[in-house]
Amino acid sequence: MMSDSSLMPSAESYEEARWSRVLTQQAVAFSAFGATLILTRLWTSFTSTKYLRRRHKNRVDTVLALTDIVCSTASMCVFVAQSVIREYSVSLTAVEVLLSLFYLVAATRRLWLKNFDFAVAFTFSTFFDVYAVSVVSHQLFSGQPTWLTPTFMRSLSVLIRYEEVMKMGLWASYAGEVKQRLGLSILRFACVTFFYACVGFCLEILGDIEFEIDGAGAITGISEANPNYDTTVLLQLYFVVVTLSTVGYGDMSPMTTLHKVFAILMIVSGVAFFSSEVSAIVALKDEIDSGRGQYRRSRFRNAHIIVLGGAVTSGSATLQIFLEELLHPSRPNSSLPDVVLMSEEEPGTGLRRVLTSALGQAHVKFIRGSPMDQADLARADAANADMAFVLGNLSVRDHLTEAEDEDTILRASLLQRQLPGLPVRLLLLRSWAKEMARTAGINPLSCLTSGVLNHCRTALAVRCPGLPVLLTTMYSKLAGDWSQLPSSMMPWVREYFTSMRHDVYGAQIGAAFDGVPFLEAAARIYKEHDVNLLAVQSSPENGGGGGPPRPGAGPAPPGAGGPRGA
Repeated sequence: MMSDSSLMPSAESYEEARWSRVLTQQAVAFSAFGATLILTRLWTSFTSTKYLRRRHKNRVDTVLALTDIVCSTASMCVFVAQSVIREYSVSLTAVEVLLSLFYLVAATRRLWLKNFDFAVAFTFSTFFDVYAVSVVSHQLFSGQPTWLTPTFMRSLSVLIRYEEVMKMGLWASYAGEVKQRLGLSILRFACVTFFYACVGFCLEILGDIEFEIDGAGAITGISEANPNYDTTVLLQLYFVVVTLSTVGYGDMSPMTTLHKVFAILMIVSGVAFFSSEVSAIVALKDEIDSGRGQYRRSRFRNAHIIVLGGAVTSGSATLQIFLEELLHPSRPNSSLPDVVLMSEEEPGTGLRRVLTSALGQAHVKFIRGSPMDQADLARADAANADMAFVLGNLSVRDHLTEAEDEDTILRASLLQRQLPGLPVRLLLLRSWAKEMARTAGINPLSCLTSGVLNHCRTALAVRCPGLPVLLTTMYSKLAGDWSQLPSSMMPWVREYFTSMRHDVYGAQIGAAFDGVPFLEAAARIYKEHDVNLLAVQSSPENGGGGGPPRPGAGPAPPGAGGPRGA
């Protein structure tokens, strides 16, 4: 039983919108997918070739995923256009053919990269690609085309590809993890709502299935009962949004029995879906705040490093200075790495200050975990990290420095054991801790101690006057917040840094000091000139070592003789 509608332009429109044609079309599509599964299952069973797991998805994967999103959106637009025209269109079919060619290439490449593995074929991605190609092929070669081609199913493929792009880290440079997840929820709402509306539109247009039965009880044909040709995709979209939002104006309802059954399933699944999305966003925010989230490498970053140790746990100035130097604004943005901070404890006040700073929000991700746990390392993507730094906390009290170095060496040792190929660098507090690191199997050349900085500062000061003032100021900031020390220690701290700011120079002390003992020469120079004598280097003609000056002494003026003082 059919009713005429002003929205149907011709008699062919009614003939094309029949269950017999649509069911035949669906049978072809599902048969093609079943054949794909059978062939890949046989190939997987009889071949021993293994595919190569790639370290990262490359740029081609990213371009194909983005192109798939665009093409799938175009397929959705084609369905909307067909629902308006309501007549088989050669031009729209030509567009579908071009889009299906891309889907065929994408599916073939995905299967080929995995050696046509059955597990890859038995996925929604492969199903939607095979489905689209089969439906368009049926349109071309069956002789019974229809304008009611369900290409709207590509809306679900958009979701799959968008999640792939998220995992590739393409959006990481533009939005944080919470914003990305919120964007995914909005896209899910849009795509699922569009899918529900298009299914409802098809069920209204096709009507209920009515079987034609002869006198012997055999089914001789299929006809349509109570089709609703006056509906549109926009009306069905309105109905879905009003229903799932629990507003329910009641101004429209499903007209066919099949659509009523589908509406029941839609309401139950839709309410559960949107409730779970809200819960997932709230849970994700809590996970990120506590460090239980996951790092995804941005496609626009050249590298990413992992930083752990006492400096991270405490969030001391050591970490802040390290990040300021590593992520200095003078460097090109494309060369700045992602920094993943890892600690077994929840972020304290100091670490939260680092994470909420401008540098932290732009480039730093915190992961709460241990280098002993493979799952925690996987969340930090440690297997693909370019380097790891284990930073000791330079702000600890003297009686805790040994324990701090032991903890730093232990973390580095565990990290090297879990990831042997990962370069690791250590910042230790005491020079003798290098021997401990050697015993633990760590290359001493990978270790840097704070004491070495003092020796280097003294040696370089002779060549670069004024350097101690700069480095001591930096060192005082690196060593921590001295305002937190007890008031009884403050005079010593002020005196220490005041003395350290004195410059070191190399100068000729003259032949008058030849043969004078060092202590006597130092006392005379201090008494006469108020200068501390640190070291003396004799010239070659006076028995000195000759050759280039030792570290800590500047070059001698031409023709100068006698010992040099520093």
